[in-house]
Amino acid sequence: MAYTSGTAANYKDLLAVLATFASANGWTILEQSATRLYLCGEGLAGLDRIYCGADTFEDPAAGYYNWCLFGSISWRARREPEKQPLSCGKDRSFAYLWNAPIPYWMVATPRRIIMVAKISTVYQFVHLGLGDPPATDTQYPYPMLIGGCGSIRNQSYAVSNNGNSAFWANLGYGVRALLPGGTWGGYNGGAQSASNPSLNVVSANSANKDTILSGINGDYLLDQIFVTDSVRPSTYFAIDGLYRVSGHKNASENVFAIDGINYMVFQDVYRVGYGDYCALRLN
Repeated sequence: MAYTSGTAANYKDLLAVLATFASANGWTILEQSATRLYLCGEGLAGLDRIYCGADTFEDPAAGYYNWCLFGSISWRARREPEKQPLSCGKDRSFAYLWNAPIPYWMVATPRRIIMVAKISTVYQFVHLGLGDPPATDTQYPYPMLIGGCGSIRNQSYAVSNNGNSAFWANLGYGVRALLPGGTWGGYNGGAQSASNPSLNVVSANSANKDTILSGINGDYLLDQIFVTDSVRPSTYFAIDGLYRVSGHKNASENVFAIDGINYMVFQDVYRVGYGDYCALRLN
């Protein structure tokens, strides 16, 4: 798995940084401009075709500079993202950024990309690519997860409600997943999604989210995160390389190691409760 970090000049430059990083780590650039990036991942065996990307858009008067995230099962030149084959559509999953320097952290395999961006004192998250299902490629060939921090297009990173929450936190609405039957599902969050109102992003310890502590010897315990369905009881897939971790005596950008593997800690946007942190695998 590849890892990089640095500081982009602004939200458009961050898209260019992502393009460079992805193209060096198993992804082909299908379309690139100052405002759009469409990628194709080759998968771990070099045989897959994983289609996903992002558009940038802005409204300086309203104070937002955002990314719209999308995915599809194929790609056709000169088509808009929402018109690609079996696209998840646009205006469903967003990352809320700004037009100023952005510290970032990116990890990638040829199967998926995860990015964290620091905007002022809050963190924004992006997931593009496939999860890891408990199934064969024949049974579940395309477990795509498009994840951001919300489903509201025209809002700022500074919003402090469930409409601005990391895709892995199971609070907001910035999740789209392609289900085994070939339909896109969305996180319910108390709202009704046309395709699947029951999709959840949970971890094995979700019931104890508010009380999770570190281990008795001070070590941090990793809690795998899954995309599940509460109406049709199912576990669709795990999110590769991202885990819940305790916020007890912890803070964003801390790095710790388990069995020689490094992890970096991040909070859910602006939240700093014990159950509001994740750990991103760096190697």
